[in-house]
Amino acid sequence: MTERDGIAEYGSPAFRAGNWSAQFTGTDDGRTLLAMDSGRVDAIDLGTGVVTTGPRVKAVATRGDVVAVASEERPDAVTLLALPKLTVREEIDAGGRVCQLAVGGTTIAALTADPYALALLVDGTVHRIDLPDEATCLSVSPDGTLVAVGTDQGRTGNVLVVDATGTVRHTLTGPRAPVSAVAVSAAQDLVVAAAGPRVLGWTPSAKKPKARTLWVSPKEGASLAGITPAGRLIAYAQQAATVSIDPATGAADWETGSYGPALIHDDRVISARFGDCRELDPSTGAVRHTWTHRGYVNRLSAVGETIVGSGLDSRPMLFRPGAPGIPELGDGHSRSVIAVSFDGDRFATAGEDHRVCVWERGRPSPVFTAMLDEMPNVHRRQGIALDGGTLFVGDGERLLRFTVGDPEPEARSEELDGKVVAVASLADRGEVLAACSKGYRNGVLYRLDARTLEVRAQAKAPYVLGSMAYTPGAATFDLRWPTGFRTHEIKGFQGVGEYDHSAHRSQVYLTPDHALVVYVETSSLRVLDVATRAPLHDSITIPAVIGEPCMSSGGLLTTGHTDAIRLWDVRSGTLARQLPVRTPLDRGSVLRWTPGETAVLVTHSSGGLQEVPA
Repeated sequence: MTERDGIAEYGSPAFRAGNWSAQFTGTDDGRTLLAMDSGRVDAIDLGTGVVTTGPRVKAVATRGDVVAVASEERPDAVTLLALPKLTVREEIDAGGRVCQLAVGGTTIAALTADPYALALLVDGTVHRIDLPDEATCLSVSPDGTLVAVGTDQGRTGNVLVVDATGTVRHTLTGPRAPVSAVAVSAAQDLVVAAAGPRVLGWTPSAKKPKARTLWVSPKEGASLAGITPAGRLIAYAQQAATVSIDPATGAADWETGSYGPALIHDDRVISARFGDCRELDPSTGAVRHTWTHRGYVNRLSAVGETIVGSGLDSRPMLFRPGAPGIPELGDGHSRSVIAVSFDGDRFATAGEDHRVCVWERGRPSPVFTAMLDEMPNVHRRQGIALDGGTLFVGDGERLLRFTVGDPEPEARSEELDGKVVAVASLADRGEVLAACSKGYRNGVLYRLDARTLEVRAQAKAPYVLGSMAYTPGAATFDLRWPTGFRTHEIKGFQGVGEYDHSAHRSQVYLTPDHALVVYVETSSLRVLDVATRAPLHDSITIPAVIGEPCMSSGGLLTTGHTDAIRLWDVRSGTLARQLPVRTPLDRGSVLRWTPGETAVLVTHSSGGLQEVPA
């Protein structure tokens, strides 16, 4: 997408609503998914991908076409937003700083802190009940007539049951640990709680309800998916099992191994096991259908018939009944881009989300996407080289070769000695170079057959945390880093030239002629003449630098800031020009010049990419 400012955006805005830490919550309108990330809530239309940006919030609950939030602007109130545009419908004073919300029927329940209290909002009336202990969890019955609050008393906990009039019906005792989850059903005359490895149940209509142990997880951390319309309790432990329990008898109807959360959506039960999400028959636990997620699933939600599975290592995936494939929410990267390789009007990117993409400049969606197995190394370096229709990329200790268009690698190298952090294609020689890092100043250089990726030669290298540069027809290549380079012969890897300016910090850059070195401080630039080791001029005061700068081939230092990208003539100590930004840069942003230096490619922590014309 390119607008009048000339800035081109790459990747789907449907995912740039949140980064890898986003939490997703389904709504009841059948089309909207809420994304909470870094304190902000956005609404994503699953049909169109349109994103509506909402306010910064502390808590969210939803029912029907209403979203209840505690906003940062009004933390002591419950703000009601209308879907799909998140327009403000009403603000209701809760009497304290809201930390949790739950909705059932026409009842909105809010937990407040300082002091601890429960605020009930029912048909315009607010009831406030002081709590003697810290509240940990909250649930409202589907009809809105009962509210359950779990508490933490140190080594034990209890459950407070309140009706819609604000009357405290019971204080239920029995948990031997702080209560971590509660569920309540007036129709089933049932209150349940998870505390430590135990799940307990009470009958609230009894004169003196007594706790019954319904299930003991083989591991700590029992939790609750909820109560099905048929009255069965679905409980789970993330690293053990999902179980269906008859609350009246405490007998398990069925139990299945799981390694992740479980979800009740209408009369459907969904259970996660690592990357698999399974729809289970509520009566028997039999697997009705299985979907495979790209990574470990740590959260489940639902929008209409669509089940949404999300995890730390991949964007959410949409599991739809009868659908032939499993679409992802958006395209492009879902976490920071850490490596870029340009080849004419195409470029390839590798990200912290295990994903590699090939893009055509000016086109918002990638023309090719593939997944890797290994996370990038701790130095956020990953070797990648695009050469026409061939893509070489490091995957941990292996080098892979893809043909653009085929998401399965056509060749894999043997396991190399270290993480692949730099790659260069020697297309005119039918070979490819790879540099592997075994530590900050310890690595190995490899020359491999470009088709089979068989190793032809290797040699130790003292410094490989950089990039590779090769000119077709040359007998040498350069291994480069911000403060220097080392030139190696291709045939025997013998070093034939080098330059290195000793620096103890990463924000140091040499001009291309190696005449000047620039130290990038938080709000200043210091320029040193390499020959004389003396400052060229007084330090340059600049706005706070955000992200990773870069140096142009013409010697202009390029830095990112909240309001613009600035190009500095470091020789004269002046600002050469500045480029506008549409989206503020963040700490994960990296700047890179495009071929011909016609634009600056900017990465964001969310995985979004923008090309700013120069």
